[in-house]
Amino acid sequence: MNAIRLLSGLLPVLLLASCASARFEKDWKQALADEASGKSNAVTGPWTGTWETETNGHTGDLRCLVSEDGDSHKFRYHATWGKIFQGGYTANYDVRKTGRAYKVTGSKDLGFFGEFAHDGTIRGDTFHATYESSKGDKGAFLLRRP
Repeated sequence: MNAIRLLSGLLPVLLLASCASARFEKDWKQALADEASGKSNAVTGPWTGTWETETNGHTGDLRCLVSEDGDSHKFRYHATWGKIFQGGYTANYDVRKTGRAYKVTGSKDLGFFGEFAHDGTIRGDTFHATYESSKGDKGAFLLRRP
């Protein structure tokens, strides 16, 4: 009986995660097509690479879709870890041009996972950033154009 309650409680969460992942995949394919046709700029468009947490050594694949959103840019991240887990979040970050690079800064409250501060640089086809959470997690990611 407890297993049935657990499954019935998890089912809506799994369905929502599946829908969000399917939406990201659809948008990812469109962003790749846009990138190939030259519709992206120095910041916007698709990015792919890996992330690694310094505090515990966890690592995984990471993809990001960046779009302009008013005075800021919307960053949609999709990460994998442990070969079977995946998840994502969306955050608006400030992007400032500094010489030949772009500085990306901001923070996002991820609820249970704490508030994440993000500090990155986009230079050419490379996007490198560090992150730190209010719960002590910190790490970095390196993304490149696909």
